[in-house]
Parts: sequence; C-alpha cells; structure tokens
Amino acid sequence: MNHMSVEEILEFEKELGELMERSENGAVVIVEGARDRECLILLGVRGRIVEASSRPVDDIAEEVCTFSNDVLIFTDADRRGLVLAERLLKAFECRGVIPDIKISRRMLSLCRVKSVESMAARYFSSLEATRF
Repeated sequence: MNHMSVEEILEFEKELGELMERSENGAVVIVEGARDRECLILLGVRGRIVEASSRPVDDIAEEVCTFSNDVLIFTDADRRGLVLAERLLKAFECRGVIPDIKISRRMLSLCRVKSVESMAARYFSSLEATRF
C-alpha cells in the first residue's frame, strides 16, 4: 500500500479539521452507510452524521433541512456513491440548500482512494508509517 506523503497528510488534516469544525457547529454530514459513519467518528467527527443508503433522498433532505442549512455530502467516489451524491445534491438544492461535496472529494483524492473506509485506513496507516 502506498502511503500518503507528509504534505498530503498535512493537507488531509487541514480538510479534516474543517469537516470537524463545521460538524461541531451544526453542519450535517451525510454518508452512505454505517461503516462510513463509524470511520468518520474514528477520524474525530463529532457532529450529526446521517446515513443515506436505505432511505429516500427526499426524506433525508426534508428531515435535515428542518435543523440545518449546512450540509456536507460524504459519499464514496465509486459509481454508486456518485449517483447518490448527485441525487442528494438535487434534493437539497430544491429546498434552497447547497450542500458541500468539495471537502469529501478532496480528502478522498489526497488518500488516492474511492471509499470512506479506505480513506480512513490509508490515513491511519500513513500516520503510522511516518513515525519511523
């Protein structure tokens, strides 16, 4: 497994810090499923994380919009995740909310992976590798 460079780790941590800060200040993070939610919690995200894989996107958007206008979509960068992200974007935009998808795409890109689970694993293994 190729590890992240020190520069990539630092940039990842900058993005992670923004994600954590926004989440702690009321932003809602939307993920595909339970394992993605667990990975973000493991990375230190402490705010509200909503799982989207088993619910209609309109129901999710309607519910989330009742308590926050700051939404971050954090789906995988595979076909299924990209389709879900697009559907979520449209559902929120119809309600006047423009979700942020840039942080998740940047974090996945820095780790050179397509899934949230792999992102967390790559980050932690890269941290471990830089200790020596």
